[in-house]
Amino acid sequence: MQSHHSGLDPTHLVLLHEEWELLNNPIKPKGRKTGRHKRVHQDSGCSPELSPVVTVLPGLIRLISECTDRPVSKFRPTIKRLIHEQLFMELGGDSIVDPHQNVQIESYVELTLRVLVRVRQNTLGQEGCSDTPVTPQMFG
Repeated sequence: MQSHHSGLDPTHLVLLHEEWELLNNPIKPKGRKTGRHKRVHQDSGCSPELSPVVTVLPGLIRLISECTDRPVSKFRPTIKRLIHEQLFMELGGDSIVDPHQNVQIESYVELTLRVLVRVRQNTLGQEGCSDTPVTPQMFG
């Protein structure tokens, strides 16, 4: 598995860019081919605007892979706190929060949740897991 300079897997980076575009442009342009589109994102690297999300995403991906019994949405407060801390560090410890920054944090949280949901779906699909209920087994 290849690793990106941020510690983020290239396939996860592609998912991040796809979800960012969907969040900002909900109507998908008709003429795009997904293969070329993915290759463009892998080559272009990460935009500085997404750096808080890129920084916290590897740890969150590990977290959701370890806690498969909880829905990704339950991690919203954790994601918000981590992104808030990351922005605080990037701003050099400036504790002044303007209304735009709160909107930006919420969009980063939503983006991160979307990426984590897709990562979990991809992981479960590869492992062949199912949501079908299983009959309890009695041992003893």
